[in-house]
Amino acid sequence: MARKKEMRMNTSRFFLAGILGVSLLGVAAMPQATGNQVALIKQSSIVFAGTVSQLGATSFTGVPKSAQTAVVRVDSVLKKPSAVSLKKGDNVTVELKDPSAFQQGAQATFYTEGWIFGSGVAVKELGHEFKTSSGETPKPAGADEKTYQHAQEQIGDQELQDRLNSADFVVVGRVTDVHRWNAPKSATTRVSEHDPDWHEAVVEVQSVLKGAQVKGNKVVVRFPGRNDVAWVHSPKFAKNQQGIFCLSKDQASGVPTAMVGGRQVTVYTCLGHGDSLPMSDVPRVRSLLKN
Repeated sequence: MARKKEMRMNTSRFFLAGILGVSLLGVAAMPQATGNQVALIKQSSIVFAGTVSQLGATSFTGVPKSAQTAVVRVDSVLKKPSAVSLKKGDNVTVELKDPSAFQQGAQATFYTEGWIFGSGVAVKELGHEFKTSSGETPKPAGADEKTYQHAQEQIGDQELQDRLNSADFVVVGRVTDVHRWNAPKSATTRVSEHDPDWHEAVVEVQSVLKGAQVKGNKVVVRFPGRNDVAWVHSPKFAKNQQGIFCLSKDQASGVPTAMVGGRQVTVYTCLGHGDSLPMSDVPRVRSLLKN
C-alpha cells in the first residue's frame, strides 16, 4: 500500500515538472525586444519585414539609383504613418547603410525613415535585423509583430514621460470650437509643399495637471489640418472632443498669439503623436507627472 502511494506521489511530481518545463519553454520562446530594437523603433517612422529582390536598383522613377539602393518586397508592415500607403507585397526602395551586408533573397526587418514618396515609397535605413539563418531555429509565425509590440510597450511610458516633461502645460479639457486660422500678412510663415493648413481649437480647461492656472479657463491650440507626411503624427481636433492635451507654446505658425473674447492670449501647439490622449489615461499621466 505504501509502495503504491509512493509511486502515485512520484508520478504527480513528474507530471508537475513536465507542466513547469513546458511553461518555462513557452516563456523562453516569447520574442523579447532588445535595447537596440527599442531604440531603433523609437527613431524609425517606417518599420517592415521584407525580402531583398534587387540590389543597386530602385522601385520607381524619381529615386536616384546607386550602389546603396535596393528593392525590397514587403512581407509585413510593423509601423508606418497613416498617410503613407504601404502593404504586404509592395516593392520599396531602401537606401542601405552597408549594401555589402545584403544579398538577393536576404530577409530582414528594416528600421527606416521616409525619404521619397511618389508613385511608390523610398526609405533610408537606420538599422536592420536579419531573419535567422537556415541552421538556426526559425522564428514562429508572427514573431516579428510580437517583438515589435513588446518593444512598443517598453517605449510607451518613457516616451510619454518625455512628452510630459517637455510640455509647458498638460491639461484636461474639452474642445468648444474649431475653425481655420487665416494668418495675418505680418506673419513670418514659410511657403512649403508641406503647408500645414493651420486650424485653431479652443479648449475649455477642466483641470491643470502641469503648469500654472489658465486665465479664463480657455486656451487656443493651433494644429495642422492637413494629413501631409510632415504632419501625419500631429493630432487633429474636433468640436466636443475631450481628453488630455500636452501643450507647448507655439513656435511653428509664426504668430504666437491669438484673440479670445477681446483679449490677446498665448497660442499653444500639440504637434506630436501622443500629445493628445484619451480621458482614460488621466491616472497614468498623474502617476508619471509625480516621478
